[in-house]
Amino acid sequence: MERKIDVILCKITCSYTKKGITQLVNEIRNGSGLHIGINFTAPYSGRGTLVVTKGNFIPFTLAHTPMIVIPDKVPVSVLMDILTEFVYGRVSQHVKTIRLGRREIAILKEMIYEKSDEEISTLLNINKKTVSSHKDNIKKKISASTKIDIFYAFSIFSFTNSSLNESTSEDPLFMPPGEQINRMVAYG
Repeated sequence: MERKIDVILCKITCSYTKKGITQLVNEIRNGSGLHIGINFTAPYSGRGTLVVTKGNFIPFTLAHTPMIVIPDKVPVSVLMDILTEFVYGRVSQHVKTIRLGRREIAILKEMIYEKSDEEISTLLNINKKTVSSHKDNIKKKISASTKIDIFYAFSIFSFTNSSLNESTSEDPLFMPPGEQINRMVAYG
């Protein structure tokens, strides 16, 4: 049986990360008898994608997206579990599924584009303290310590333009470039 997985190394230039992931996948392959192919070059496919990036946060996936985002400093045992479950089409217990509200998404988008709290407040016509509160909520959801951790965790996502009509559904306002939003996580 053959499985293929897509891995994106985002903001990581160290070749040891790629070699380490390859070695862990080889260990899974040897223990399972599966033939596992790793695709480091085609970032977006119909399958799920593991994104390894810098930052200090917990591994997570956003509801309705086929991506799992992992910090590069995750313990090897946790990465091994995430990879193993991913190969079998499951989400590891170490990966938290999070949902973001429309305001959180709008604020996150502006954070990624390096807007200050004051600029975000003016743009969205909300109080500066409200902006700060939403940013704190985002940090809590992924157990991030700093704004830069949030940047690393979410910069892989390409935000779409959408109005902030409170009566609309809670669908995500972002997706990988050129891709439609997948409603289910689908691996290999």
